[in-house]
Amino acid sequence: MSETASRTDADFEAFYERHWKYVYRLCFSYLQNEADAEDVTEDIFVKVLTGDCVFRDLTHERKWLCICAINLCKDRLKRFDRSRVDSLDDDAMPEIAAPEKKDYPEVRDAVMCLPAELKDVILLYYYAGYRTGEIAKLLDRPPSTVRNQLRDARNHLRSMLGGYSQ
Repeated sequence: MSETASRTDADFEAFYERHWKYVYRLCFSYLQNEADAEDVTEDIFVKVLTGDCVFRDLTHERKWLCICAINLCKDRLKRFDRSRVDSLDDDAMPEIAAPEKKDYPEVRDAVMCLPAELKDVILLYYYAGYRTGEIAKLLDRPPSTVRNQLRDARNHLRSMLGGYSQ
C-alpha cells in the first residue's frame, strides 16, 4: 500500500497548510491573476490528494510542487487568451493574501515578458527562493546554463527597465 493510500485527512491538511502559500505565490507570479492562481493551486492539491504521490522528504515535496505548478501554469497560459478581461467583480472573489514581498508591477510585468527559459529561472530564483544548483536539477539543465540564463535575464530586465535596480 502506498503512502498516499494510508494518508489521513489530518496528514493532507498538514501538507496543505505547509505548502499552499508557496504554491499560490508561485502560481500568482506566473499567471498574474488571482482567480487563475487559485484554480491552479487547487488543481495541484487535488492531484496530491487523488494521486499516488509519495514524497521522500520536505525538499522533495517542494520540488514536486514547484515543477507541477510551473507546468500547470504554462498549460493554463497556452489554453487561455491572456488578453481576456475578467468579468468577475471584486466582491465575488474571497480575499486572498497577496504575495508577502513588496510588489513592483513594472518589474513583474517585465519578468512576464521574458522568454520562457529566462522567466523560469527568474521565478525559481527570486520568487521561489531556489539556488542555481537546485534550479538546474529542477529544470534538468547544467548549473552553468542556469547561471548564464540568470545573467541574461537580469540584462534583459535592466534594459527593459532603463537600468532600474533594487
